[in-house]
Amino acid sequence: MVILCDFDDTAADRNVATLLLDAFPKGPFTQTSPRWRDLHSQYLNAEITLAEYQEHAFTGMPASRERQAAYAREHASLRPGFRELAGYCAVNDIELAIVSHGLDFYVEAVLEAADLGHLPIFAVETSDSEAGGTTFAYPFARDECAWAPGNCKCSIVEEYRERGHRVLYAGDGLSDTCPAKQADFVFARDGLLHFCEAHDLPHRELTDFNVILDYLEEVGPEGA
Repeated sequence: MVILCDFDDTAADRNVATLLLDAFPKGPFTQTSPRWRDLHSQYLNAEITLAEYQEHAFTGMPASRERQAAYAREHASLRPGFRELAGYCAVNDIELAIVSHGLDFYVEAVLEAADLGHLPIFAVETSDSEAGGTTFAYPFARDECAWAPGNCKCSIVEEYRERGHRVLYAGDGLSDTCPAKQADFVFARDGLLHFCEAHDLPHRELTDFNVILDYLEEVGPEGA
């Protein structure tokens, strides 16, 4: 069994990306440099891709990745029950991994603050460019994915299934709908919960991670 978990608004108790964008605004709104909310609206209206939204929003931030990571470490936290779930998984040899369209540096920062920096992370990889900015890489991208360019969560689900794993998936939003359809069981919040209900997917509402712990106690660590 493997548990794949979205990060922002799922493993984390808030959207850490928007937390950082609000904490370090790039300046007043102009036609050439819109606020992140305007970019987000463009993304929701399918005017730009998820990768374009994210890259435009974070490029030119008035704070380094290190400073942003420190802010995330101090102001963001994991949803109740997540640390306990990680402990249960460690004892019972269940892999728990983060699958996210978010940026690696803030995902790592929040996990490390909870002493969970050892968990596998599938996220957008960032680095410092020679020009002093940030570069973005999508190591889990797939051309035919609806979220291209960007990380394909479905490909990660498929990889685990091909290796014989039973996949439990936890998420909350639009980018979680495709992997949810391919998972064996889903723990869903917000928009993903409505999607699971509408498409009759096997699921439970994810109020916190004690829900998954209760499920594991019912089915056993082998996930029968």
